[in-house]
Amino acid sequence: MAVDLQSVSEATSGAVGALLSTTILYPLDTCKTKYQAEVKAHGQQKYRYLSDVLWEAISTRQIVSLYQGLGTKNLQSFIAQFVYFYGYSYFKRLYLERSGFNSIGTKANLILAAAAGACTAIVTQVRLI
Repeated sequence: MAVDLQSVSEATSGAVGALLSTTILYPLDTCKTKYQAEVKAHGQQKYRYLSDVLWEAISTRQIVSLYQGLGTKNLQSFIAQFVYFYGYSYFKRLYLERSGFNSIGTKANLILAAAAGACTAIVTQVRLI
């Protein structure tokens, strides 16, 4: 089986985009998690707003703590998005070749995206026993 270089190219582009967005937004996700996990002792909240978590990290010079676990999250994001975009590109090319159409309609596009999403879920969620 030959490697589909166009699908690999599109998958790599999508995965790099996911890597970039994950890296940029990760501190916000960490702040949200910390805010939601806060234990409310005696009816008082330590954080009133989500931004309080961020300002606390800045004021205590703990900004690096907002990036704990980023490597694992980036790896997961990169793999999942690579698989999704590869699958979508591959299914799209296959559909266009077999149907003889020059473009994809909305219905077919949604079906191909769902198929790519299902493949991504299978590849990234299934654990071997």
